[in-house]
Amino acid sequence: QVSLEDGTTIDADLLLVAVGRGPSTDGMGYDEQGVAMDRGWVLVDERLRTNLPGVFAVGDITPGLQLAHRGFQHGIFVAEEIAGEAPMPIPDINIPRVTYCEPEVASVGLTEVESIEAHGADNITTYEYNLGGNGKSQILATAGFIKLVQLTDGPVIGIHMVGSRLGEQVGEAQLIVNWEAHPTDVASLIHAHPTQNEAMGEAHLALAGKPLHAHA
Repeated sequence: QVSLEDGTTIDADLLLVAVGRGPSTDGMGYDEQGVAMDRGWVLVDERLRTNLPGVFAVGDITPGLQLAHRGFQHGIFVAEEIAGEAPMPIPDINIPRVTYCEPEVASVGLTEVESIEAHGADNITTYEYNLGGNGKSQILATAGFIKLVQLTDGPVIGIHMVGSRLGEQVGEAQLIVNWEAHPTDVASLIHAHPTQNEAMGEAHLALAGKPLHAHA
């Protein structure tokens, strides 16, 4: 049994204690060379530049998401930056995030709460598509949902999913968010049936006012 700060209790069979991780930069000589640090993190700007000219830092030693694919992209970004190709930076909030459990949890972009804080409640529209309306999810016997967060009459700025294997759908989700697509842009595309990817299309169809296989 776990007691929360507000006095409520939760009964469960298992408890996962996730204490987090930190950078392993002690003894690397960064401080001695004058690199700006914060509790072991190497501080960088949006172009991954440190405070020292010509010195960049990438991946888990920089503050932010500690994800392998973030580190890969950081390395590519810096190589292109040095080559003078002026790559476009991707903010951490628009990097795909997946929790590999059962069911999986996948997300990209702003949550509803973050969107309301940034833009105001009157400017945010959300829609939650129940996987009960998705044929492939029924075959896989998984429950779950895909939640869309939209700037009202504007682009989709967040996509959040729960369900078996839904981490595989975060690729399209990041394209939608990073390319600032509107629900109608995605609704006009054809998603194969029966696939879980179809649920992504159905969610946008519904948000565009054209629901097909909706499930209450």
